[in-house]
Amino acid sequence: MKKNRKRIVSIILMASTLLLNACGFAQPKKESTITHRFATKEEGKELMLANHEYYEGFSQNDLDYKMQKVNATMEEYQAFAGEQVLEFTEEEKTLVNSCFDAMNKELKEKGYVLPEIDEITMIKTTMEEEPSASGYTHGTQIYIWGPLVETAVKGDEKQKAAVQNFLTIFFWHELFHCLTRCNPEFRKDMYKLIHFTVGEDDFTIPPSVMEYHISNPDVEHHDAYATFNINGKDIDCFVDGITTKHFEKEGDTFFNYYTTALIPTDGTDVYYTPEQASNFDGVFGKNTGYVIDPEECMADNFSYAMRYGVEGPDGQGYPNPEIIEGILSYVKKK
Repeated sequence: MKKNRKRIVSIILMASTLLLNACGFAQPKKESTITHRFATKEEGKELMLANHEYYEGFSQNDLDYKMQKVNATMEEYQAFAGEQVLEFTEEEKTLVNSCFDAMNKELKEKGYVLPEIDEITMIKTTMEEEPSASGYTHGTQIYIWGPLVETAVKGDEKQKAAVQNFLTIFFWHELFHCLTRCNPEFRKDMYKLIHFTVGEDDFTIPPSVMEYHISNPDVEHHDAYATFNINGKDIDCFVDGITTKHFEKEGDTFFNYYTTALIPTDGTDVYYTPEQASNFDGVFGKNTGYVIDPEECMADNFSYAMRYGVEGPDGQGYPNPEIIEGILSYVKKK
């Protein structure tokens, strides 16, 4: 009898647990915490140069613009890039820590839950290896422009305030890239908000585009497409960043000649520019002007949503509030 009573109690407890699970009361909503660490100069260089797939995707156009010389080589580029890594000072580490503390506080206070992500590794560089950028990512590594954090700790009060506000937006943006790499389903759901569908495989960049291709470390895949109306015809296209001309002389920067190529998914060796697509803004939305790729567009939207919510940076909302609402709905339901 004693044995049977124990068995009956166990059954009752199990049934109660199942009932609570069914009703959604089994466990409290888990909290998100973003963890990070700082790489030394030597480790940062090693991590940077280990991103082989990124370098394998370079075009000659990439090398020439980034090295500021015609017919630059990958060996020259990698030797140069590795030397751009810097050490964080203790003051800079404190600054970055305070930014992540503020982000984690916001997550907790607002009840937002992010997809799971590994520890973030912070790497400081001169950013000469990726000219005109404030930062970029590889995997869960965030590379940050040295002068940016230096200004934040050494500048006057006005400079410090401006940079620290920028850094909060910056880290949310870069974190998005890390999140999409660690969570393919999250990436698919985010891209849907701007009408992009993620396919099974990467599309092949055709020769006419590859000739002017500019690699973006934040964009690892070209497997997402949307329907663009070009010359009155709906065409499924993926996108890539290109320049409108080859590098010619020192001082030419690719951002001065940068545009987005809309490339048909059917394999034809042709591309279109944003001006040729009558619904370009309808696809990407108008919350941000950084619409060179769905990854970058959604990283900006994500940073706005996490930093400013539905009110927007000026309290006036957004041209396309449905994108922001979709992001917030996702992080609230987790």
